[in-house]
Amino acid sequence: MKILALDQARHGAWSVFDYDNKALLDYGTWVFDSKKFPYEKAILEIESLLDELIKKHEIDAVFLEDIQLRQNAQAFKKLAQLQGVLINYCEKNKFLYWVVAPSQWQNYCNARGRTSKEIKLNVKQTNPDADKMSKILSLQFVKNEFDVETEDDNLSDAICIGYYAVNKVKILKGEAK
Repeated sequence: MKILALDQARHGAWSVFDYDNKALLDYGTWVFDSKKFPYEKAILEIESLLDELIKKHEIDAVFLEDIQLRQNAQAFKKLAQLQGVLINYCEKNKFLYWVVAPSQWQNYCNARGRTSKEIKLNVKQTNPDADKMSKILSLQFVKNEFDVETEDDNLSDAICIGYYAVNKVKILKGEAK
């Protein structure tokens, strides 16, 4: 069985894993720059890319990273629209899919920086760049675990999501638990 993991956004990434062997098979990134692609067009392109990846790699299940409300409500709205389109695509085409909370894969891959609770309580960190720690830890994890050296945290996140999925999500008879 093969799974596809996505870190979806204008600048996003994907990874393909063999579910049974827990092996990373392939990965890549995409960029749909705002100068060339209005957001609606970027969403269509990402949906088309999803279709292409599913067919090319004979994917059995899709794992999407869940979205989180941060400071920018407009960005959250756009990510929600994209997530809705991708979920709708999976539903229409009867693909098994799962939405993974960032905290789930980050905790599993030891790629979690300060939590929002720690930030709110002003817990002191020894690292002055603690807000960027999740990205740094994600990059380091894929280098150590898969010997993939990249500066693209979207790619490392997509690989981490896939790694979490093959190790923590049980897929039984067409549904993920």
